Amino acid sequence: MVENLFEQNLLWAVLAAVCWLFAARGARRLATRPHARALRRRARLGLALLTTALLTLTVRAALAVALAAETDWWGATDFLLLAVAPQVAAGAVVTWLSVPAYWRLTGWDRGTRRSGVPGAGAGAGVPGPSAGAGRPKAEGATPASSAVPAPAPSAFGLAGPVGEGATTLTEAGPPAAEVGSAAQGEVQGAASPTPVARSAAADPRLVVPVRVGGVAVGLGALFTLHPPAPPYTGFLVLEVTLLALAASGLVLLQQRRRAAVGVPGWRPASRGRRLVRALAVVTCGALLVAGGYGLAARESRLPDRMATAHHHAYDTGGGPGPGAAPARSVADLTGPSTGAADRRFTLTASARTVRLASGETVDALTFNGVLPGPELRVEKGELVEVTLVNQDVTEGVTVHWHGVDVPNAEDGVAGVTQDAVRPGGRHVYRFRANRTGTFWYHAHQQSSTAVARGLFGALVVTDEARQPTPSDGVDRTVVAHAWSVGNTSSGGSAVRGSGGALSGRNGLGGDLRTAFGDDTGERRERVAAGTPVRLRLVNADNCPRTYALTGTSFKVAAIDGNEVSAPTDLDGTLLRVAGGGRYDLTFRQPQGAVRLTVTGDANAGAGSQGFEGCGEDGAYGTHGTRESPSLILAPDAAAEPPAAVADAPLFDPLHYGTATGPRPLTPGDDGFDRDFRMVLGNSVGFYDGAPMMLWTVNNAVYPDIPSLLVGEGDLVRVTFLNRSLDDHPMHLHGHRMLVLSRDGERADGSPWWTDTLNVAPGERYEIAFRADNPGVWADHCHNLDHARDGMVLHLAYDGVSSPYETGASTGNTPE
Repeated sequence: MVENLFEQNLLWAVLAAVCWLFAARGARRLATRPHARALRRRARLGLALLTTALLTLTVRAALAVALAAETDWWGATDFLLLAVAPQVAAGAVVTWLSVPAYWRLTGWDRGTRRSGVPGAGAGAGVPGPSAGAGRPKAEGATPASSAVPAPAPSAFGLAGPVGEGATTLTEAGPPAAEVGSAAQGEVQGAASPTPVARSAAADPRLVVPVRVGGVAVGLGALFTLHPPAPPYTGFLVLEVTLLALAASGLVLLQQRRRAAVGVPGWRPASRGRRLVRALAVVTCGALLVAGGYGLAARESRLPDRMATAHHHAYDTGGGPGPGAAPARSVADLTGPSTGAADRRFTLTASARTVRLASGETVDALTFNGVLPGPELRVEKGELVEVTLVNQDVTEGVTVHWHGVDVPNAEDGVAGVTQDAVRPGGRHVYRFRANRTGTFWYHAHQQSSTAVARGLFGALVVTDEARQPTPSDGVDRTVVAHAWSVGNTSSGGSAVRGSGGALSGRNGLGGDLRTAFGDDTGERRERVAAGTPVRLRLVNADNCPRTYALTGTSFKVAAIDGNEVSAPTDLDGTLLRVAGGGRYDLTFRQPQGAVRLTVTGDANAGAGSQGFEGCGEDGAYGTHGTRESPSLILAPDAAAEPPAAVADAPLFDPLHYGTATGPRPLTPGDDGFDRDFRMVLGNSVGFYDGAPMMLWTVNNAVYPDIPSLLVGEGDLVRVTFLNRSLDDHPMHLHGHRMLVLSRDGERADGSPWWTDTLNVAPGERYEIAFRADNPGVWADHCHNLDHARDGMVLHLAYDGVSSPYETGASTGNTPE
């Protein structure tokens, strides 16, 4: 519902602006009609256009109010304050002043029909035809009263009204003979409009409100397509000031214009003069647009160096501001620096061409020469040491431990927790594996490209006391990824600003083929009946991926490395795993075959997948993939696997399993220590010098999104509202999040812990976490193309700063 209302707001904002453009132009040119019938006809058309414009504005306002009601108001504050309230006020003035004035000029007004002069209804200050009406003037006679000066301004700065009770246009009015001949000419439809009629058609009360309304609706469309970041008070004051200045200037211009057209014998400018004037206006407009375009592009460029405070502003979430905690550096928040490691690994990053099991080739970046990188398995409580070696990856490399709550200095984010490792360099990570589960590791330097090309692998932390081991069961990690096979559209290099909502690109483009590991086809494995099986699903991509497990009932034993309490059997249920997310499935091998396959994958298909990128109205189709990978487990190699089920209900973690004991992270009487709200949205604008559809948090992009400030020990609540056109798997480094509710519906099953929460278009989630891991932590959309284009902020602990920098001249580009 929210997604639909957001789309409708965008559509109707543009439609209203177009309608008001025509209405404003029609109002301005009304007095230039060549004869009375044309003026009357154009007045009727103008009234119809104005009515249409008012209707579009009404629909636009209603949609904004509906969006606000659907999102508890805070999700549409920008639309209500900037794109509706001033426009509705302008529309009310138009309805009060311009519509009645238009009506009198249509000839449908009873007073106009009686007088025979458009706009000269009863009380308009125009004498009715005298007994001598229609008699020709004496040749050469030019009475002094034939000139019609502009009316004096009223107390409001506008000319007097044209309706009943109005002041007269002149003290004596035009000669009766002139008015009479005009009335008679109108009957014949050939006479030019009288000065009185032209003066009425140029009345500022008719023209100015419509033109100011056009300016207001245009600003409303601008603020809808590119809403500013909060707070909005300054922008509202600026908008109202601009409208007041526009109204004042237009009143002065229109009074001069009315004085001119009210002179007898006035004629519109020749076609040549109008053409020259139009060309001048278009040229000035083009220069202004070009200048604005260049200025906006220049101002959007990221600095060459940004000191990683990374936060020029803080969102305190209702808690105390910075300065209470002692100063600490990220570089000091390391893992155990002494003691022998229980497990040692070396990951060597290199660029090479790799042949998949299908025979297709990938222009890849690899860890240890394989796709994906080697699986790292450790036991809970072990001290892990990983040495990263960069052989020849020119852009540099880091390793981030996705979902593992490592100390901040071990988090592997270039420019935030370390410098990127250059070719020939190395870096050592040390941390203790304190929690069991399925995790993964990947590069966090130019990650939108590096991960797409293969710099990732699985990390599994086991506990022999709780989980089956290879000696008594099957424990398989299934890493799914869409490989770019054949030629890539960007030659294998990241292109800043080449993504955004308009591209739908997964890092490189090209023909993207979904694979389990390096196999895009069907893989079989013999498993004896009765064997306990654990399948660890890892979605190493940007978008949600839908799986089907057929041939047996199963349990979802863990989500993002967090064990589910009292899981129940599922059968005929699809599993949608967020980009970067993980599900663990458990079952006992039946007598027949079991098939795991991908039934919907927005990550695969053509390199350009359209505006919405991941989900097209939630369909998550295969986008033209030629086949889906499958894993077949069977006691007998000849067993026929069951068909994949594509049309089945989706697994919902919100009510799955059973809570045991009190709910975790329950706030006390004082509520949460910090409470943050994030509107995930779209905006038309520039990022790093390139025009694109931006992915925003609270209408801002990195580095202009304020950091979330917390103190150590704080209990924090965050509300996500997706008001954009795509999915956003929100990933908080260094912490796990507890889902409290979705769309106002409370989570009441097993506590749903996650580190990568997919927020689909229109969804609203409340999550909570404990601030128990000091540092400066990345908090971003794990659709890495979105992160590359600015959907990144930081969770900053009070007193903690980073000595590292990002920017083109530093070599650190984490996203």
